[in-house]
Amino acid sequence: MGEVIHRKAAAADIFADAQSALATATAKGGTFKTLAEEQLQTPLQLATTVKGKLTDLAAKLTPLQAELDHLDDEADALLGHSADEIWNLLGRHREDPYYNLLFPSGISFYVDGADDDQPARMELLAQLLEAKLVPRLENAPAKQIADKLRASATKLGDAVDKLRGPRTQHEMYSRVYTALARSCQMALVNLKRRYIAAGLTDAEIHSIIPSRTPAAKAPPKGPVTP
Repeated sequence: MGEVIHRKAAAADIFADAQSALATATAKGGTFKTLAEEQLQTPLQLATTVKGKLTDLAAKLTPLQAELDHLDDEADALLGHSADEIWNLLGRHREDPYYNLLFPSGISFYVDGADDDQPARMELLAQLLEAKLVPRLENAPAKQIADKLRASATKLGDAVDKLRGPRTQHEMYSRVYTALARSCQMALVNLKRRYIAAGLTDAEIHSIIPSRTPAAKAPPKGPVTP
C-alpha cells in the first residue's frame, strides 16, 4: 500500500509532492482535479508567497551579514592590537595585576560570544581605560585607545542593528514555511482519504499522490555478549 510523505519530511519535499499531486490531478480533471484543488491550492499558494519573502530577505541579509563579519574582524584585530599596546605601555610584565584587571582572560571576553554583545563589551573596556584604574597607564594613551575602541564599537553596533530586523523576519518566515509544510502534508493525507471515500483504489490514488516508502525501523538491540 502506498504511503503519503511523512509530516516530518523536509518542507521542500512535502511541497514538491503536493505540487506534483495537484499537477497530475489537474491533468486528469474531474473529481481528481476538484478534490486536489480544494485540499492543496491554498497551502501551496501561501507557501509560494512565503518562499518569495524568504528569497527577498536572504538577498537582503547577504550583504548585511558580510558587512557585519568584516567589521567584527576589524574589531577583533583592534582589540588584539590594543591589548598588546597596553601591555607594552605597562612595561611588558608577565603577570601584571593591572593588566589582568583589564584583560582577566586575555581578549577572549571581548571577542568571544555573540556579535550582538561585542559592542557593549568594547564600550566596557573603553570605560575601564577612562576610569584611571591603572595607575601606570598615562591618561593620553589610555584615552586614545578608548576612543578607537568606542569608534569601532559604534560601527559594529550599527551593523548589528541593521541586520537584526531582517534576520528576525527571516527566522519568522522560516517558521511559517515549516508550519505550512506540515499543513500541506495533512492536506495530502486528507486528499487521500477523500479519494478513498470517492471509491478510488490505492493504485489510482498514488498515481496522483507520490507514494513514499516509510523509513525502515532499526532492529532492536540484542543483549551485549561479554
